[in-house]
Amino acid sequence: AFTLRQQKMVSIFALECMAETGIGAESLTKLRDGDLTANDRTAKCFMKCFFEKENFMDAEGKLQLEAIATALEKDYDRAKIDEMLEKCGEQKEDACETAFNAYACYHDHYQNL
Repeated sequence: AFTLRQQKMVSIFALECMAETGIGAESLTKLRDGDLTANDRTAKCFMKCFFEKENFMDAEGKLQLEAIATALEKDYDRAKIDEMLEKCGEQKEDACETAFNAYACYHDHYQNL
């Protein structure tokens, strides 16, 4: 469970990334709810922006797997996290694709860790 401070940071990051990428509120709501039909370039780059702000991705577009694991291990079993990161941590040719695919994989396979 997120602390109130973490929830506020998530909201701030989402607003900042909305402004940076131009994603619409409807697409953002779909993404948040796990509806991955909002999968255009804008949505993918929104995820990249969000991952960067969460320190889940570095400036070169590389997933920061240990940072993701650290964020999740307060709530989830480390073995499950490691399994998820191995399956979902694939680097794509571009950072927007990498972030979106990691998010989609998480939603498809591990939403209920």
